Amino acid sequence: MVDPVTDLGRQPRGSEPTWFDSIYFTSSVKANGHDFGIQVQTRVLPNIDEVAYRWTFAVTDKTTGWHDDYEAVVAADDYRWTEGKLDIKAPGLSWTGNADRQSVKVDTPFGSLDVDMESTGPALNYASTGLFNLADVPAYEFALPEMRTSGTLAIGNKKHRIRGTSWLDRQWGELPQALTRWTWMNLSMPNGDKVAIWDAVGEKSEDSWATVLHPDGSYDVVDVEPLAKDASKPWVSPETGQTYPTRWTVRIPQLRTELAVWVTGTPAQEVQSETPEGGYQEATAAFAGKYNGKKVSGETYAELNGNWRP
Repeated sequence: MVDPVTDLGRQPRGSEPTWFDSIYFTSSVKANGHDFGIQVQTRVLPNIDEVAYRWTFAVTDKTTGWHDDYEAVVAADDYRWTEGKLDIKAPGLSWTGNADRQSVKVDTPFGSLDVDMESTGPALNYASTGLFNLADVPAYEFALPEMRTSGTLAIGNKKHRIRGTSWLDRQWGELPQALTRWTWMNLSMPNGDKVAIWDAVGEKSEDSWATVLHPDGSYDVVDVEPLAKDASKPWVSPETGQTYPTRWTVRIPQLRTELAVWVTGTPAQEVQSETPEGGYQEATAAFAGKYNGKKVSGETYAELNGNWRP
């Protein structure tokens, strides 16, 4: 249902009021004795004039706990995302390439990024086809879950030569108005499996599941126990009043999996945004426990979007 080659380009505009088009990546990189988490996203909401075109950049130093983020709202005339290929240009942002190699440049008041990313594994199609229901509304999504990453991260006047890996995600479709909030996690297992978790909470439902891509290209699509059940250690944002959990237990019975997941660096990783909620969480995190009955540990991101106020 999706094509990682042509679908990196912008999608034809949908008619739904909340229709969106998004591409983003999260990175775990190292430099000069520091572990950094990086997130870059651009999202188009063409039917919402006030914030139709925007991009964000967030950096967390997991070693020191420092974090900063930036969101740019761009005029339509200053934004370009070509259909059929990855060619994005906006003030402060350049993102070009294909499903094999990409180049990303970002410039913000607090820092800049100039990286090259090379895909070293197969694409991951969510639900194995790239098409699934999100609160009973069709959604399209795929990932390039293993991208070798290198380049320069500048924070203030200090430049870091960084190396590590990135997980790129591509998503589009209608954002269902019945969707209250969601949690998303991307876990790379020591055996090469890539696990993408969706926990979508609607007005009257909670749908929690995972897509597992194995190194040979085969899939498992499995139920996950709802994450809210054991979410704990809340952090309250002083800017928006949102309350975000910072610890979870991920249980996947079909895969004999139970993982503790916790936010690293600092709980204050809310990206300030021109959204009704005022922000959302893109937090560096770590996990440890058992996967397929074997002990594992690693790094992930925890994305929390929507209304998390108690």
